[in-house]
Amino acid sequence: MTEPVLSVRDLQVEFVTRRNTLRAIDGISFDIAKGEVLGVVGESGAGKSVTGLAVIGLIDPPGRIAGGEIYLSGMRIDDLPPEELRRIRGKRIGMIFQDPLTSLNPLYRIGDQLVETIRTHLNFSESAARKRAIDLLAEVGIPAPDKRIDAYPHEFSGGMRQRVVIALAICA
Repeated sequence: MTEPVLSVRDLQVEFVTRRNTLRAIDGISFDIAKGEVLGVVGESGAGKSVTGLAVIGLIDPPGRIAGGEIYLSGMRIDDLPPEELRRIRGKRIGMIFQDPLTSLNPLYRIGDQLVETIRTHLNFSESAARKRAIDLLAEVGIPAPDKRIDAYPHEFSGGMRQRVVIALAICA
């Protein structure tokens, strides 16, 4: 049997409030093999997004991973220093959020956000990163990507913004 690409063991996530500690995730475990897709289904507030955020290391205080282990291709990642996890996030693991506006900065053009992400993770010049960004926009179905790359998020429809977020997730 091959090693899972992602393995989560007994994950527990807590949020400290003024009155007590809320355990949002209590002991979830799963494996995802190469080529496999995992669907997580549940009602609003069930912990789907919190689980995803914990896996990629984006739980903000007062939230914290209170227990469990997360492995990416056999390497434990839940206990990595923030800078090391940041290098992995976006290159080897990422998350496509349901609301694309949570991933896109409204003050920056789409192309600037793509180019910055590409250059953070890959050794590309500014012009090579821009070309890669245009190619990615075309790949996810954005019409006239060479023109739309200089648009702001509010100039895209909701579906087009979601495609831009997908391009961000796969750019590195």
